[in-house]
Amino acid sequence: MCKYKIECFQAQTRTTCLMSSKNKIVIIISQIIYRNMFRLIIILIVFQQLKFLAQDLSLNDNQGDLSNKTFVEFMWSNDFVYETDYYYTNGFAFEVLGPWAKPIPINRILIPSSDKSLNQFGVTINQDIFTPQERVDVEKQLDGDRPFAVYLLLGLIKKTFDHANKTKVMSEIQVGVLGPAALGKETQNGIHDMLPTSSRVNGWENQISNSIAIQYTGEFYKTLYQVGWIEISGVIKGKLGIPYTQVEVGSILRFGYFDAYPYDLEMFSKNSWSVYFFAEVTGRAVVYNATLQGGLFSTSIYTLDEINRFVGNYNLGLSLAYKLFKLELATNFNTPEFPGALSHKWAYASIRAGF
Repeated sequence: MCKYKIECFQAQTRTTCLMSSKNKIVIIISQIIYRNMFRLIIILIVFQQLKFLAQDLSLNDNQGDLSNKTFVEFMWSNDFVYETDYYYTNGFAFEVLGPWAKPIPINRILIPSSDKSLNQFGVTINQDIFTPQERVDVEKQLDGDRPFAVYLLLGLIKKTFDHANKTKVMSEIQVGVLGPAALGKETQNGIHDMLPTSSRVNGWENQISNSIAIQYTGEFYKTLYQVGWIEISGVIKGKLGIPYTQVEVGSILRFGYFDAYPYDLEMFSKNSWSVYFFAEVTGRAVVYNATLQGGLFSTSIYTLDEINRFVGNYNLGLSLAYKLFKLELATNFNTPEFPGALSHKWAYASIRAGF
């Protein structure tokens, strides 16, 4: 019996010693971690800052690599997807960006930027066509419907991206013509002649008459929130002149795979590819719309005296980019632009490539 008690005591002693040793090890490790916690935090902070610095340097290197590239973009807008063929019915837009455009003297009137920002300069040309809802009866076209209108504009554009402040600024000066000289009738009926299911549109003789068009555009984008695959930005847009004088405010949501570069500047990304959905919602305050009210320096056969001063718009689309190539598909929606009008929607496709 005594021998058994002695053996039990010895076993308990060994167990107690073992537990005591484990506790001492845990205490020692805890003391080491506690004493060095501040150092560990400092190391983690420094590592994170070095990571961000490395990302910035890679972005800057990529900017330099692409600074001598020329980018060409073509966009086609049309409402045939929704089988409407009225209001904003067709549009073509070309944009060519490259370092050769920077020395053009007129660029000085575009919004200035710092040397640390990424700046792109280029030239643009676009034509937009508008027709009434009534396609056949000319008398109905002249009774509260939308006037026929078209403009053709040539412009100089500048895009600026400030990575530190996560802002993008676009400014553009355009000059051109509003009216028959912009070749809206020839463009629309020419397209319809090529389509067996379409017929020529009557009433172009009553379109908004010829007038000089001069317009200055400015747009400001600011990233407000970005985490993972989601980004929310605020946007302010303004146009001054003819055909439009207006202010627009809204927000843009992006969801997908992309990095710090904003919409329309994906080619400078350090990633080889990006894919995302986007949704833009804006409200527009309209001061003057020459496609409805006519030019300031001419008299038209038919214009509208009243227009809606506030117009809503949304834009939903998909963007796919691989290195210097980009494809974008989207749909637009506008609330009525004048009393008695309908809401309207159309779609567009754009292709961009770098050389």
